[in-house]
Amino acid sequence: MADDTEILDPESLAADKAAHRGDPGLDVLRWLHRTHHGVLGTISTERRVQGFPTGSIVPFALDDRGRPFVFIANIALHTKNLRRDDRASLFVHDGQAVGDPQGSWRASVNGHFVKLTTAAEAGEGCERISEQEYQQLMARYCERIPQAPGYAKTHGFDFWRMNRIESIRYIAGFGRICSFKGLDYLTHAEPTQFEAMRTGALEHMNEDHENNMKEICHAFHQVEAETVQMVSLERTGCLLQTLNPDGYYYHSFTKVIDEPQEFKSEIIGLLQRARKLSRSTP
Repeated sequence: MADDTEILDPESLAADKAAHRGDPGLDVLRWLHRTHHGVLGTISTERRVQGFPTGSIVPFALDDRGRPFVFIANIALHTKNLRRDDRASLFVHDGQAVGDPQGSWRASVNGHFVKLTTAAEAGEGCERISEQEYQQLMARYCERIPQAPGYAKTHGFDFWRMNRIESIRYIAGFGRICSFKGLDYLTHAEPTQFEAMRTGALEHMNEDHENNMKEICHAFHQVEAETVQMVSLERTGCLLQTLNPDGYYYHSFTKVIDEPQEFKSEIIGLLQRARKLSRSTP
């Protein structure tokens, strides 16, 4: 429900109650899973419009905790804005909506961004990550934006992640509107009831199905790896690591899984798509 300190008028209270008849946190996870770009709203540093919101279209991806991150150029205005004020929003909407767009879903994820760096000295406003973490983020991002590695060859690009999600403004259509805390979203991205099944599934895949994962890497990435391991398994997809050649490859599931048992069906579906692709490729 709405924050206890917020007093809603009767109409807003009814919309809030209607929104919570469903599961807003899970809805937003599903929307971010299937939406690959949004509007990044930052606070402008340009002199004439300083303090005004500025919107930019940006691709984004999700990390293993469901936090959105972007890969943006150092020279971009939104990057300059984030350096000055890390508060920002990521707005997503239903790109398949027809007719009145206000009749469909949209959400604004509000929080604080931080620049991620592998440099030994991270500097103020930055978070140091390992080279391995950087490569894993790149694998997640490249699944959505395959040409991303080439961006950095033109201009300096860095990952920025919404490390702290403060709140989400949720609209699921007319009369289903609410705001809720970011923690309510994050608990859906990392539900504790999935942990035991996830651990067992990872062990099973790595002990018994390495050849199947090699098939997936060959079909989708033309990689003939000596070794393949599944290093992460989430409600939204799985991350594979190859050795010789070394690399990371992320694969989204067709949906956000609702039950731990669905890990199996989604992985089987991924393998089936890989085999179909292999058969169709000369």
